Amino acid sequence: MTTHAVYDEIRTGIDRLNDFEMSTRDLSEPRKRIANANRVHFIGCGSSYWTGVIGQYAAFQSGIDATAYAASEYLFAGPPITEQTVVVAYSQSGETSETVTAARRAKERGAAVIGITNSNGSSLGTVADVALVTPAGTEKAVLATKTVDAALMLTLSLLGGKYSERTPSELQRTCRNVLNQDFKAAVAVLSEATTLYTLGRGIEYGLAGEAATKFGEGALLHTTPLPTPEISHGPIANAAGEPALVIAAHESKSALTSEVVSKLRDADVTTIVLRRPTNNYGGDISIELPPQSPDHPIVPLKILQSLTYKTAVKKGYNPDDPPELSKHIEWSALR
Repeated sequence: MTTHAVYDEIRTGIDRLNDFEMSTRDLSEPRKRIANANRVHFIGCGSSYWTGVIGQYAAFQSGIDATAYAASEYLFAGPPITEQTVVVAYSQSGETSETVTAARRAKERGAAVIGITNSNGSSLGTVADVALVTPAGTEKAVLATKTVDAALMLTLSLLGGKYSERTPSELQRTCRNVLNQDFKAAVAVLSEATTLYTLGRGIEYGLAGEAATKFGEGALLHTTPLPTPEISHGPIANAAGEPALVIAAHESKSALTSEVVSKLRDADVTTIVLRRPTNNYGGDISIELPPQSPDHPIVPLKILQSLTYKTAVKKGYNPDDPPELSKHIEWSALR
C-alpha cells in the first residue's frame, strides 16, 4: 500500500500533542494581554481562519468578547480597532500577505498583536508584539494537518477554559483509536460526490469550515460550510442527491440537529453524521467517536483529516500535492 506524507503527518500531529501543549509560563504575557482587552480579533486565511473561528467559540466559553475574521476582510472592511483590542493573527509560514498586512495596520492603530506561526524569523513574528512559534516542524505535504493541530492546541492553551484541562496523553490515546477506523461507508459516498455541505454548531461550525477547506483542497469537492440549521434556509433545495457531513460530537444530544438530519433525509440528501456512540441522530451513515471520548475539538478534527485523506486516495488523487494548491500565497498588491 502506498503511503503519503500527509498520512504520516496526521499521525505525527497526534504523537506531538505533548509538544503542542504550551506551558503557562510561555503564555503568561499573551494571556495577560487578552485578559486586559475589551475585545479579541482572530484573523487568518484558509485553515488559519477556521482555527480562529474555533478560537472565537472557545473564547466565548471563557467569557471573552471575540470575533474571527478572514484576514482579507479584516484588512479592507474590518471593525473598529482601539488600544484595548488584541489581534491574534495566524499564518503557518508567517508570510501570508493579507494576514501580515492586516496585523501591521491593526498595530499602527494601537492594537496589541499576538502572532501564531510555525516559522521563526517570519514577517508576522516581526510585526507581532508577542510571537508564538508552534513546534510542529516542517510539513512536507501541501495539505496542512499537524500545523493546524499545533495552532489549535496553542490557541486553547492561550485561552484556558475547559479544553485546556485535558491532558495530552488522554487526547493522544483517543486520537490514535480514531485513526484505526476505516470510514468505508462514508468514503464510498464522498468519493462519488461532486458537492458537499459541512455542518456544525458553535465550535463545531469551526470544524465544519476546516473540513470544507480540506475536502475542497484534497478531494476537489465543491464544499460549503454552514451552521447546522442554516442549510434549511435555501441550500437544502439544491442538495438532493449529494451528501452533507454533520458534525455533532457534543456530549449532550441536540434535538435541533436531529430535526435537521431528518429534513435532509426527506430532501434526498445523504447524511453522514460524526457523533458520539450514545447520541443517535438517525443519519444514513454514522461515524462514531471512540467511547468515552474527551470533549475536545482535536478528536473530531483528526477524524476529519483522516476522512479527507482516505477520500482523496479513493478518488485517485495524490493528497500530498493537490492540483492548484500552494503552501504559501502572496499578493504583490499588498507588498
